[in-house]
Amino acid sequence: MTKPPTCSLDAIRLAYPHLGLAVYAFEPGGAVTLEVHAADGQVFSFTGLSEQAVLLRAFPPDIIEPAPEPPPPPPPTQNIFD
Repeated sequence: MTKPPTCSLDAIRLAYPHLGLAVYAFEPGGAVTLEVHAADGQVFSFTGLSEQAVLLRAFPPDIIEPAPEPPPPPPPTQNIFD
């Protein structure tokens, strides 16, 4: 059995920083809606049974590029107590 694909809102936000995203569900146990707001004002809506379902419908795994690794933190600086 293969594991179902997953994606996260954070990964999508990193891959597409020019898009606005809203995920909501108004009724308990009801449908989840994802709204994708483009820079030109267009809004695209996706509805599904879960957040993961709508994220995968709007952003299939083959179009999401992995986020680059963050740079390593700078070395600690000396302070007056050293």
